[in-house]
Amino acid sequence: MKQKNLLILAAAAVVLLGAGISLSVYRGQQGDLGGGAVFPDLKPALGEVEEIRLSKGDGSRTTLRKGTGGWTVVEREYPADGSRVRELVMNLVAMKVVERKTSDPANYAKLGVEAPDTPTAGSTLLEVVAGKKTWSLIVGKGAEGRSLYIRKPGDAVSALAEPTVSADPDQKRWLDRTIVDLPGADVHDIAVKPAAGPAYLLTRAKRGDANLNLSPVPKGRTAASAMSIDAQGDALVAFNFDDVRTVPATAPVPTDHATYRTFDGKVLEFSGHRDAQKAYVQVNASHDAALAAEFAAPAPAAAGPAKPAATIPTPTPSPAPAVDVERLAARAKGVEYEIPVYKYEAIFKPQEELLEKKFEPVAAKKTPLAKNP
Repeated sequence: MKQKNLLILAAAAVVLLGAGISLSVYRGQQGDLGGGAVFPDLKPALGEVEEIRLSKGDGSRTTLRKGTGGWTVVEREYPADGSRVRELVMNLVAMKVVERKTSDPANYAKLGVEAPDTPTAGSTLLEVVAGKKTWSLIVGKGAEGRSLYIRKPGDAVSALAEPTVSADPDQKRWLDRTIVDLPGADVHDIAVKPAAGPAYLLTRAKRGDANLNLSPVPKGRTAASAMSIDAQGDALVAFNFDDVRTVPATAPVPTDHATYRTFDGKVLEFSGHRDAQKAYVQVNASHDAALAAEFAAPAPAAAGPAKPAATIPTPTPSPAPAVDVERLAARAKGVEYEIPVYKYEAIFKPQEELLEKKFEPVAAKKTPLAKNP
């Protein structure tokens, strides 16, 4: 009896072993997306990530490369939005499989995880490079808000994973689009020379003055309200661009010019042109030390008796105004920014828009005299 039971147990063990081997082979064929982190070995290599590639079967492509000065959109030769790049990498590190999905290639397109090698493929190939290792992922359609469908190249199984990642290969979406963010109260003067019409100057005499003043004001005319004039000083608040390109070999004409100078010595020169649909500007940034010295903030009052060194907090030095200017000057060299039309119109206003409307007297109609019978 015991021998019979042993034979039964041995047979069962063989069956279970065979099933285990079959399951292992099946899982190997399906891929390693099993419910944990999608890239468990990416986090230790975060400091070594040097390139990220996004591409689709239609030929659209973005290459993000890390250099000494930060991330760059290689195809545009322009700085990338570092916060957006960091978000992408950190979401990849945090990405976990929520649920395994189809392993049938006929169903890949429904999830957008088909091979990204044809113009009609909806998938995006995402590649992260650190040293000699590359992590690759086919990114498909979004699902349920925070999730999306994925598949590793070469694996059969697809999966639903979260959090979602932005893997759009449109180069414009990865550019650092900030040109400058300059509060209107910092502006000392604005000199505008439109391509057509008279040049003019807007000036704020000293720090703290509420309004800019227009000069010259044509004879017989009156400057518009302070609100209308001051709006031009605020034109560089959150000043972002839509796209960037190399300066065309042939400069378009006519060209509008405007120069903004701040109390701390920033000098921002804009030259621009527009067509029916788009507006473009070139930017030159510099620092005027004499202007900064003229309006230097007064020195702080003398402090009282010194406290013990251990209780005196270490002050945080303020960045020199020239630092931002140098950064902008380096970025803007040799490029032309496409900007929103409303921003263009705010920077290069014609003088007429800063004047009160002309009063045009209505001519009295002459009533013909009645003829005597």
